[in-house]
Amino acid sequence: MKKWIAMVLCGALCAGMIGCDGQNASEGGNTEGKAETAPVDAEESGNVTAVGEYPIVKDPITLKIMGRKDPGAPNWDELELFKRLTEITNINFEFEMCETETFAEQKNIALVGGEYPDMIWRDDAAAITDEETYGPQGIFIDLTDLIDKYAPNIKALMEERPDVKASMTALDGKIYGLPYVFETATVQGHVGFFDSRWMENVGISKVPETTDELYEMLKAFKEQDANGNGDPNDEIPFTCVGLTTTMQDLLIPAFTGVPNGLGFNTKDGEVVYAPAMPEYKEFLTFANKLYEEGLLDPEFSTQTVQQWQAKMKSDMCGVYSGSPTGLDPETTTTEQLSLPPLTSATNDKKVLKQPINLYPGRAFITDKCEDPVAAIRLLDMFYATPENAVDGFSGLTAFAGWEGEHWEYTDETKSAYQWIDPITGFGDINKTVSVNMELPGYLSFRAMPSGSPLMENKVEQVQEMQEPYYTASYPTNARFSTEESERGNVIENDLYNQVVMMTTKFITGEESIDNFDAYVETLNQIGLPELLTIKEAALERWNEAMK
Repeated sequence: MKKWIAMVLCGALCAGMIGCDGQNASEGGNTEGKAETAPVDAEESGNVTAVGEYPIVKDPITLKIMGRKDPGAPNWDELELFKRLTEITNINFEFEMCETETFAEQKNIALVGGEYPDMIWRDDAAAITDEETYGPQGIFIDLTDLIDKYAPNIKALMEERPDVKASMTALDGKIYGLPYVFETATVQGHVGFFDSRWMENVGISKVPETTDELYEMLKAFKEQDANGNGDPNDEIPFTCVGLTTTMQDLLIPAFTGVPNGLGFNTKDGEVVYAPAMPEYKEFLTFANKLYEEGLLDPEFSTQTVQQWQAKMKSDMCGVYSGSPTGLDPETTTTEQLSLPPLTSATNDKKVLKQPINLYPGRAFITDKCEDPVAAIRLLDMFYATPENAVDGFSGLTAFAGWEGEHWEYTDETKSAYQWIDPITGFGDINKTVSVNMELPGYLSFRAMPSGSPLMENKVEQVQEMQEPYYTASYPTNARFSTEESERGNVIENDLYNQVVMMTTKFITGEESIDNFDAYVETLNQIGLPELLTIKEAALERWNEAMK
């Protein structure tokens, strides 16, 4: 569900970095305490070189950074990435690291107590809240002019991707934080996969494209020996865990024609709530039919992930609602197929929710920073593409390490890559080289990892059967005022709980689908019309920020 902006609740807070470790990434440079006066433009002193020239500063400086560290990961001063950045930029780093489970608390203590560093990196789900709270207060500085003058990579990305610009724009029209934007080949819009062997065993040659064709295939899976083990009665034609995977992303959109099956969407310029659309009733009728005829796993709403995985790996399931990479590579030798987005009697358009590829607020520069120009130029390096990398460093480097040292393309097509010994995977990258996810920056890496047939199978299927149909739903990073958030958060949580409960009852037959109108009326009583008004206002602001 949409994470609503909520004001930070501060009580019994004390100053200091409790639970955080301070380290220096390198020796030398200015490590004295920061003055309490307004930040000095580093360029005015003549220490910062011109945009495009390196090192960034002539005389060494030190930037203090608070960051969120993943469990078991090393401190950032041990990573090759920051050591090399010091060599390239002449900027030393002093890190204040917080473990994931304590980061939010320690960040709030620091910001409220006034004991915060020059920058904060890898903020969490509260990033938009933090921007809207500490930006207008002046604790996070406005980056708008700095980006325009000193950050050509960030500026180019904002021009190319209006959604990135909109996600960075606060309610007051200013920019206080920088995002993590990533495009990789290994994500998918839905997990409606199945084994081609099952389809062949029941004599079906065409992958279903409509809900009727899916029904016929699932029926064949149940009535015949689809897994080929000699027992025609042990197959589960369609399995999933709850409503939030294949139900939400594949089956519901097939009837409603909007990509977010359990949430808000835009349709014909207006905000709509999929679970309250008339077409949602047709989905319920279809899902109930699957359940009553034994085509849907009877334990779909009660089983754990572990129970579902056991079924999936035992070749009991047709459409198994998971990535093929979760199968046993030793025993899975046949091609795994992806269902395309489906159409139905109530919808003739194939739609699939665009995977989330942007996390806002992954870097802030605070008013304690005496060298904001140097800081924004450093951050701009993380948004460089490989074509304009500096000494081999770009957003891709932060993700996978240095090309030619840690990884390499397998051929000139650049469609696949492989690791270079001793690196064997991202675990090794995170131990010694970088933090491969959620550092501020831009990553566009369409190559697939070689040496993993199931991953290659998945990527090929996603590119063919899913990507052409990616459709934007209601913008995940739309901004809400404090008043809108306080009310909207309550309504949306109550709506979601009601939808999940009643949808499950409708599917299993515990509640008659004849009561659909009463169900919608209950959603209205909870506050759906009011929430739609709030969402419409936020969408208008989003569209304006996109310009």
